[in-house]
Amino acid sequence: MTETNILIHGFGGHIGETQYLSDYLRTRGLATHDIALAGHGKARRELVATTHKDWIESARAEVARLLCEYERVNLIGFSMGGLISAHLAMEFGAQRVGKIVFINTPIYFWNPKIIARDIISRDREKIEYYKKSIRNTTGRPTMEFLRMLSRSKRMFSDALPPSLVLQCMDDESVRHKSAAYIKERIGECAMLKYYDGGCHTVLMQDGELREVVCKDVYGFVSI
Repeated sequence: MTETNILIHGFGGHIGETQYLSDYLRTRGLATHDIALAGHGKARRELVATTHKDWIESARAEVARLLCEYERVNLIGFSMGGLISAHLAMEFGAQRVGKIVFINTPIYFWNPKIIARDIISRDREKIEYYKKSIRNTTGRPTMEFLRMLSRSKRMFSDALPPSLVLQCMDDESVRHKSAAYIKERIGECAMLKYYDGGCHTVLMQDGELREVVCKDVYGFVSI
């Protein structure tokens, strides 16, 4: 194979966030690789011990390794993984990075209206999700995420390869205007699609919408 698809998970997350999509693509004949970012997916103290530069470098090293095996890669970034994908695309260039997919990638984060709705409706699953997120990412990791976000905004431009920007309208962690920001700065080589409903971790949720998202990603990277 001359091309592979690299999936990058989000802030404070793990490869399970993108595993379903990875399996979906693989069963349809596409090569895939899931990157575990430095400090992620383990004990919180390991995340605290890393910086945003470590997160980028761990992804960069894996992409560099895979580019020794493949002529080109597509980058599929979920949440913060999309920010890292923009960094990698700018570093490795259009000849080595063919396409990028941004899934619920933050520019403007936290959606107060959706969070308030979940709390008022006493959605226990969502409330536990918010509590866990706060426990896992407060303090130094959050400051490093903000540094990452500040650096990443400059990476979005028409110098990026063809891109697909996907955003759930009911994403509680990312405001949907983030997708418009990304699309506007990449320009004509970016396609933007919004989904009614959904949530931030749409790739981990059973249901029709996850299948639609996976189908859209496959349709974009397989062409």
